[in-house]
Amino acid sequence: MEVLAEVERSGFVESRHLGVVAVADADGRLLATAGDPELVVYPRSAAKPFQALAVRGLGVEAELGLGQVALAGACGSHNGEPDHVASVRKVLEAAGLDETSLRCPPVLPTDRAARERADGPAAVYHNCSGKHAYMLAGSVVRGWAPERYTEPDHPLQAVVGDTLADFTGSPIEHVGVDGCGVPVHAVPLRGLATAYARLGARAAAGEEGPAALVEAVRHHPFMLSGTGQLDTLLVEATGGRILAKVGAEATYGAVNLATATGLALKVVDGAPRARAAALLAALRALDWLDDAEWDAVIDAATLPIHGGGHTVGIVRPAKLELSAPE
Repeated sequence: MEVLAEVERSGFVESRHLGVVAVADADGRLLATAGDPELVVYPRSAAKPFQALAVRGLGVEAELGLGQVALAGACGSHNGEPDHVASVRKVLEAAGLDETSLRCPPVLPTDRAARERADGPAAVYHNCSGKHAYMLAGSVVRGWAPERYTEPDHPLQAVVGDTLADFTGSPIEHVGVDGCGVPVHAVPLRGLATAYARLGARAAAGEEGPAALVEAVRHHPFMLSGTGQLDTLLVEATGGRILAKVGAEATYGAVNLATATGLALKVVDGAPRARAAALLAALRALDWLDDAEWDAVIDAATLPIHGGGHTVGIVRPAKLELSAPE
């Protein structure tokens, strides 16, 4: 393991977050590593692009007219801002359903302004509600008991598992329950990096599903996370060259679409404060961002450290050196 993020207080590095990084091409060849790339992880929400591709393949666009906004929203972990909520409701309406069909837990919006306007917790505000609505739509199109869409033995979840195995090129090591209630599949970190590389390579080759997903996120990066959030800012700052997706417990997946190179990382202590800084440490080590792009996103990847009611430090990317595989 290597240090991916540092916590500085009053000019002294107080804490360090260790993690693992894997960089791979679409054939699954490792290009660079930090730590053990065979570490098995739950991708958590970093799996959302592949979950969305699985559902899109069921015919939700053709049957229900769901387009780019819905697809980008299915990939996202959103802030619960008005445009996010409106998209979820449109997907549910197209499927002939309403918010009571969502099985993600009721929460308040992450975005402060949206939270202040909310009447109370609701499932539609959950950061995974775009994915859940899309899964419901897929279940409706196929006639697959939408009321059971989160259950591991549901046909839709079988398609999701098969899709993730195809993109990762790895067997599913374990199946658990994600924070939002749908199944989550454990895969090697190397496999997650391969999945993102294959997303880029297949999109570049014109494969219909991956190409549509990449274009949806490029045209609607706000749906990926929201105001001030790193995943949205990375797409905007790089002109859609870098697509990254955060996952809970400090996982990340990303693809450089210019080279079809995939990256996956895990901060081993799962600390949310370290995940964005860890991603930028890896992106800097790979030289994936130029100076202007770095400047556009660094504030979203660093957190203030307080003392006595004042800012006295920062959570920041570590200086990471990746190793070539042996």
